[in-house]
Amino acid sequence: MARIVCDENKCSGCLACVVACMDQHYEETQEDAVSLRLYEKKVFPSGLVRYATRSCLHCTAAACMEACPMQVFERTENGFVVAANRERCIGCKKCAAACPFDVPRFDAENKVVKCDGCAVRVACGLEPACVRVCNTGALKLVP
Repeated sequence: MARIVCDENKCSGCLACVVACMDQHYEETQEDAVSLRLYEKKVFPSGLVRYATRSCLHCTAAACMEACPMQVFERTENGFVVAANRERCIGCKKCAAACPFDVPRFDAENKVVKCDGCAVRVACGLEPACVRVCNTGALKLVP
């Protein structure tokens, strides 16, 4: 089960990972792009501010895969759960309702989008785009 994890103690909140992800998955002129990374800012009562980004955990027992009536999702040989058959998506959002981590998002066409771990990059021996640009080392690919 490959996934990308974020060490909140190292995340600076720079959003470079979000931008790199969007650059990796969308054309420059695409105005309806949906971020595949979720960004969170946490403010504690003490005033401490922590940032974190997260994406699909590519669960071993992926609830999104089980819930999808159209078999949109497939698992790659690297362990990533990807929307390989996105054209089949009917926008029912059953995958989103089933995901305990609120990961699947939907684009302007009401079709699912989610982190694929940059599976193509990883298959070629490269790091996912978000991990590659993280200047604090907060993001790591966990095989």
